[in-house]
Order: sequence, then structure tokens, then C-alpha cells
Amino acid sequence: MKNTDPVDIKIESRIKGKSINLSHLRPERKKLGEAVLFIHGASFPSELAFGFRMNEISWMDNLADAGYEVYALDFLGYGKSDRYDYMSGKNAENESIGRGEEVVKDMDIAINYILTELSVSKINLIGHSWGAAVSGHYASLFPEKIDKLVLFAPFIQRNGTTKWDKTKVSYKDLTPGERVEQFISRIPEGREMTLESEVLDKWGDKWLDSDPTSKTRNPFSVRFPSAWEADLFDCWNGNCFFDPRKIKNPTLLIRGEWDTTFNFDDAEKLFGQMENAPSKRYVVIDRGTHVLHLEKNRFALYDEVQLFFESK
Repeated sequence: MKNTDPVDIKIESRIKGKSINLSHLRPERKKLGEAVLFIHGASFPSELAFGFRMNEISWMDNLADAGYEVYALDFLGYGKSDRYDYMSGKNAENESIGRGEEVVKDMDIAINYILTELSVSKINLIGHSWGAAVSGHYASLFPEKIDKLVLFAPFIQRNGTTKWDKTKVSYKDLTPGERVEQFISRIPEGREMTLESEVLDKWGDKWLDSDPTSKTRNPFSVRFPSAWEADLFDCWNGNCFFDPRKIKNPTLLIRGEWDTTFNFDDAEKLFGQMENAPSKRYVVIDRGTHVLHLEKNRFALYDEVQLFFESK
């Protein structure tokens, strides 16, 4: 099926004068009342996470082809949403703005828009990495607005201490080469390349284009908020904003086999903590890392999520 491009919708954010971007991909044949919202993680926006086409299909396309009304949100500081004022570089040493407990307010604005636009009472929610922790936190606050919840490699609480200190800056700059190299570094030594060829050939340029300021710096780089890193520090030092015990929706916990950010022990712990979810599943996709949605085994991820949505 030839897929059309998502339509971008600008919505007033929690911060007066700042707009968030909500992308919408309509299905040709829709499942009545079925909608999905994607929530991205750190460093790259939804278009580069869920809307990036590899072999001519993205995860958004996959769900739209299955009949879902598909939405994807960009938080402030990412993609087609407005930037925080501090990202201009005038005040980089402030406390980070845009942490998980703040951005759930923008999620709620976006979700209320979807509920009203489609005349539905609930949506399905998929979050990745930091965005999965934010999604889990959101679901614990507004369980009545969520049908099913997918936590794809979330941040969770660890009770040790990190070897690195809490970030003191509000944003970070990375070149496409540096970001793609981070992806590659997650593949265990001696294993074959997991990333789709388009990620190696095209993803970096598209990520660069997602930041309107990227070519004002030398070298060209993408600037994004570092609030996620402050959240990760707190989560890995015993003070996480996300409490899985408060989740009250059917939940799928899913990760790649080789993911070290959300590892085997994290997953076992989190699955046990979701004691108030009416039903829960835990799935591991083989030969996948933390960015499984950009890898060759991504269709196994797609299939497991669809299976979960369609189950009773």
C-alpha cells in the first residue's frame, strides 16, 4: 500500500506562546474508535522514531494499514514543536525544563485533542525509552483516558548509584555521526549489524533537518533538551518519577534482547511491580537493542504490539 504522509497539527502547549506538534496519519479503512498515540524518547522526535520509513514503511504506516488512527507527539524542543527559550544558548546553566512530570501536561493537551477530534473516550498509548516512563506516569494519572499501554524499553527506578553526575546543562548538541555511532555501539561485539540500511544512509540527514538551528553551529548538530538525562539520573539513583505500581491499564512491556538501558533485570523488576495492572505481558525481541524500532527485527516489534492491541 502506498502510504501518505502524516498531517501536522499545531496545538498550544502548557507554556503560553509555545506550540507542540501532533502528527496524524489516517487509515484508509479504520477500526471504529481505535486510536494510537506515540511518545518519543530522548534526542530525536517522533518523525525520526515512529514516522521514519525503512523499506518504504514506518511504524506509523504499519498501524495505519491495520486500521488505526495514528498520532505522534513531539515534545517542546523536538522536531516540529517550538523550542524552549533556554535552547537559544542564552541561559544554558539553568535547571532543566521539560522533565517527565512537566511534559505529561502537554501529553494531556494532545490526548484531550484526540479524544475530542475522534469522539472517543480512550486511546492506546505507546512510549519509547524516556517517553515510555513518561507514558507510564501519564497512565497512572489518567487511567480513564488510556485503553492499552505499551512500555517499550522504559526508564525505571534502580536503587544503586550512577558513576556519572546529574547534568547541569539544559540542552545537548550532537552531530548525526555521533548519534548513529551511539546506536551502533549498543550492538554486542561480534554480532552483525542490526540497524536498517536507511538508518545508516539517510537517518542522520533527516535528523539534522528536524532542527531548524542545526546548520547555525559548526559542526552541524542537533540541539535537544537534557531534561531526560536529569530524569534518568534520578531514576537510576532511587528517586524515579514513574511508579509502575500505579498503572491500572492492560500493559505490554517490550524490549530488545540486547538492550542495556532497559536490561533483563530492569524488565523482571518492572513486570513484578505492575501489580495493579488488570493484565500484563512481557515480550523480548531477539537480536534487538534499545532502538529496536530502527532495526531489522522491527517487524517482530510491530506484530507483538498489534497482537496486544487486538487481544481481549
